Amino acid sequence: MIQAIPKFAIKPGYRPQAEDTSAETDLLTFYLLRQRTPSDRLRMAASLIRSSRKLSLSSLSQQFGHLSPTLFAQKIALAWLQEYCPPNYIPTGESLMWIQDSVSLAVKLHPIFKKLGISYYITGGVAAISYGEPRTTQDLDLVMAISSEDIDRLTNALGQAGFYVPGVDDVKSGRMRTLQITDMESISRADLVVAGTDEFERLKFERRRVIEFEGIALYFASPEDVILNKLRWRQGSGSEKQWRDVLGVLKVQADNLDFDYLTQWAEQLGIADALNQALTDAGI
Repeated sequence: MIQAIPKFAIKPGYRPQAEDTSAETDLLTFYLLRQRTPSDRLRMAASLIRSSRKLSLSSLSQQFGHLSPTLFAQKIALAWLQEYCPPNYIPTGESLMWIQDSVSLAVKLHPIFKKLGISYYITGGVAAISYGEPRTTQDLDLVMAISSEDIDRLTNALGQAGFYVPGVDDVKSGRMRTLQITDMESISRADLVVAGTDEFERLKFERRRVIEFEGIALYFASPEDVILNKLRWRQGSGSEKQWRDVLGVLKVQADNLDFDYLTQWAEQLGIADALNQALTDAGI
């Protein structure tokens, strides 16, 4: 039976996700996305990421197929990781392993954190995808509650699991807050951010959500915290991608959001005007 499509009322100020998309088409897209679960949206995004990597691999194979397998693997790694490519990096996996996605990388990391007893939550683009609009993303952003004493335990476990982990001393000393790791097998990377100690960070851990992907229960920042984080990041960068992610989460999660929490923390973080504009753009 074909589902009847409701008629949509376009509220003043409503903004489609792209300039070449009509408001009616945008409203229909997000109506359909609201029918999907977070796990569904993650699977949709994972398929997009894998398809983009497969297309890139095919194109680069035509250009650089004359290279030896080792040099070709290095060429792929440099093309995909760019400035984050480890020095003299030769991927350890076969080319089929390179067609990887950022969500599956979280699945690989989850048991490491679980075994070590380190709390974490996924944020950034992957979290925005789970609550909003599926899209491609190049890396995984993960926040972890970890002491400097446990950094060595984590980095040893990551090394044993096939990750390249630079900058450990900088993170242990507090000079840096992020371990930028690379999965040597799949040419995938993640930013592991050491959590802050303020009240907002404590609440984000309390408000974590569990979303299942590939049979693994992963921890995600709440949709409200994803919105607030992305509005803060956009405040410094002016990134249109962050704004699109915010609108995507608002359009899908509108009926499920804690607006009191959003308003309270937007005011405390100095992003109340940005939140109000986002609500208007999302038709809320």
